Amino acid sequence: MTKNNEDLIREINELKNEMKQMREVLNVLFSMVMESDDGDEEEVNYPGFVQDVPRFNN
Repeated sequence: MTKNNEDLIREINELKNEMKQMREVLNVLFSMVMESDDGDEEEVNYPGFVQDVPRFNN
């Protein structure tokens, strides 16, 4: 199946538009991930990694 130049140009332009839309979606997702990571370090508790040290009568 052969395509003429106009069909190929139209398809290339459609693909360019799809790539632009995907890039915009990725930018939004990346921004959301970066925003969600901003304050998490202070809020996260890791009880499995905290070792309770027995305290004697001090």
